[in-house]
This record gives sequence, C-alpha cells and structure tokens, in this order.
Amino acid sequence: MSFLRLAEWKDILFRRLWRKSLDPFLGRYPVEVFFPEDVSVVGEIESDGIVRVEGNFRGNLQCPVAVLASSSWVTAEVQAQCLYIEGRCRGIFRVEMLYLAPRGDVEGEVHTETLYIEDGARMRGRLCVGGHKESEQGREVSTTGS
Repeated sequence: MSFLRLAEWKDILFRRLWRKSLDPFLGRYPVEVFFPEDVSVVGEIESDGIVRVEGNFRGNLQCPVAVLASSSWVTAEVQAQCLYIEGRCRGIFRVEMLYLAPRGDVEGEVHTETLYIEDGARMRGRLCVGGHKESEQGREVSTTGS
C-alpha cells in the first residue's frame, strides 16, 4: 500500500513542478523517510534522501527534498533544498525552492531562493525571497490565492 502512495506522489510532483528543476533532485535522492497518514512523530529528522509526511510531525527536519502531503500537519523548523507543501504547516523554513500547492497552508517564517505559489494556497508570516540566510531581512506577508 505504501509503495502505491509513493508512486502517486512522485507522479504528482512531475506533473506540477518544473521538470527541469526537480529531475536532478528526484534522480539523486531516494525516498528514505515516509510517515503515513495515521502516524505522528515528534523529534529531529536528518536524512540524505526525500522525506514524505502524510501524518503529523513536530520538530526539526533537514533533508534535500521534503514533501508535506495534503493530509499532513507539520510544526517544524525545516532546512531543505526543495520543499513541496500540500498540507498545513507552521514554523521556520529555510529552503532553496518552495512550492506551495493549491491547498497548501503555511504560517511562519520562510527564507527561499525560489517561490512558486499556486492559486488557492495560503501563506502568513515573514517572507524573504532571494536568499535564505538568517541575516537577510524578510517582509511581513499574508496571501491567499483565489
């Protein structure tokens, strides 16, 4: 059952994201950590592969690619090269590329090089685009796609 879910999310990623941007990530990093819908985890995760969260996660997450599925609820500090959000999350996000899907909901502080927000997504908090270093100043944002 989990194998089918992983295949489904990879297919969604290829259709929605810039294929050129993600091919290097998905080809280089296997899915190493997967939390199904009925799993809640509190702690720190550091992975050399892709992390997919469908359940609840609270803590710190460091990985090359993180996928927060539509059923996820995440409260964390995240450091990643690519962060794909379909679910709800709060925290501090330091990423090179952030993709916020139509039902994605982010609250907190976002530092990113590249930001892509689909219609229907929600974002509240501080945003710094063009650099995810702590020393850079962010802007207060509140946006809801319609």
